[in-house]
Amino acid sequence: MPQSKNQKRGILLPPAVGYSLQILFNLVRKNKIPPKYYLRLVAVTIINLINWPFRNYERLFINPKYRRAGTEEEPVFILGHWRSGTTHLHNLLCQDNQMGYTTTFQSVFPDTLFNIAGRFIFKNFTKLLIPGTRKGDNVRLDPSLPQEEEFALGDKTPICYYYYWMFPQKIIEYYNRFVRFEGIPRKQQLAWESDYKLLIEKSLINSGGQRFLSKNPTNTARIKVILDMYPNAKFIHIHRNPVEVFLSMRNFFKKMLPPLQMQSIEQDELDDHTFTIYKNLMKDYFDQRGLIPAGNLVELSFDALEENPEAILKDIYKKLNLTGFDGALPNFQSYLNKMGDYNKNKHYISKIQLQRVQDEWGFAIDQLGYEFPQNIEILD
Repeated sequence: MPQSKNQKRGILLPPAVGYSLQILFNLVRKNKIPPKYYLRLVAVTIINLINWPFRNYERLFINPKYRRAGTEEEPVFILGHWRSGTTHLHNLLCQDNQMGYTTTFQSVFPDTLFNIAGRFIFKNFTKLLIPGTRKGDNVRLDPSLPQEEEFALGDKTPICYYYYWMFPQKIIEYYNRFVRFEGIPRKQQLAWESDYKLLIEKSLINSGGQRFLSKNPTNTARIKVILDMYPNAKFIHIHRNPVEVFLSMRNFFKKMLPPLQMQSIEQDELDDHTFTIYKNLMKDYFDQRGLIPAGNLVELSFDALEENPEAILKDIYKKLNLTGFDGALPNFQSYLNKMGDYNKNKHYISKIQLQRVQDEWGFAIDQLGYEFPQNIEILD
């Protein structure tokens, strides 16, 4: 989203404020939390306890009717490594009124959505606390705006890659377990899939859409699982120059990790994790994209979307056989006209970092057809 002129200050808290108590306690039990994060843990626990009766009421008396619902239009899943333009594409496509999506509020409080009292309390609480923009990239924040659904997918079933925002030392472990589902019992995975479908149905009702539009970079390596859930699902993969991805990830972690983490991590270790995750995610994507039925996948670059957004959007609708482009075009144009206020971050890279990107991510650079971006300065 465009940078907001409203520079409202606020605070971010770990997403566990809306999780089940069992999930929260298990996360605390299985991870070492240094004393300097105890106050944050206390705050998360207090909010979680206050939310407990509201989310349990919704789970017992409201969720069952949505579990019986069935998505009529096949969902569209936006794929791509983090910092590759997935947020921009998601926000842009959400200007089409037919698209339903998970909101920021729902991503944190997925089971305090249709409970009137709980929604009133916690949505206003979220509005009060949430910053006006996201520190990592100046993207506007608001409880009602589109958000990726991964934050909410571990609220009841203990499968969520984004647990790493709280416990960054386990990024690799969480990727193998919660993205590749290594060592996850089949029964638990099926429960996660059921929770995901429930989240989608509730998202459609909450946002008023007919077709769910997912933005969840983690799904870039979950194509097989998504196809098991929705065999005719449609996919859009957006990619960006890997050099820019690395630098943007570094900046994003630097600004976004501090308010969310409950475990410390050194920058060198975080860089190592970034290199490993990119390799794993892109290799998993290249291995699985052939499973997608013909006509259900569009691949595009972030640069192409920036240079000619209307043509790219029209091409997406045509290739995926989506209706409604002409009706949504005025909304797309209005949104794009507001993007003039968006401030990009300027990046620099050292020779050592550049060499490592070329050595470890060369397979993706070659397959995606990238060269060194001219807008980045190389430092000695």
